[in-house]
Amino acid sequence: MATTASRHGLATDPNLRAELALTGIDQAWVADITDVRLPTTFVYLAAILDAYARRCVGWEFARCIDTRLTLAALERALALGQAAPGLVHHSDRGVQYARVAYVERLRGCGVRVSSASHAHKRRRIPAQPSLDRHWF
Repeated sequence: MATTASRHGLATDPNLRAELALTGIDQAWVADITDVRLPTTFVYLAAILDAYARRCVGWEFARCIDTRLTLAALERALALGQAAPGLVHHSDRGVQYARVAYVERLRGCGVRVSSASHAHKRRRIPAQPSLDRHWF
């Protein structure tokens, strides 16, 4: 099931993650959405992982895949994590991460926004393999 709707008219940011040399936690977070199949239905999981520690810092489950899902995961990450100014938040170019409310919330905390490049739109961003490994 596709969870990325990247054909939208919203602005996206450059890929800052590709140039980062991580030396510790809370320098970069990666965000992604996946579907979780249950016996009779499915739900969506939005998760934010610390790129260095590979630990989940924010998550949310929902039956709808929209900005409310990603914002709820972000709010949990901001409450539990250390989002110091300069932190890079990296995601794919999905509409849920490009929405003004999501981007403004990040920038309001001094977080730098990073999006996967068009050249890598078919590749999974760094969060996805860890979501598969840790959750399923």
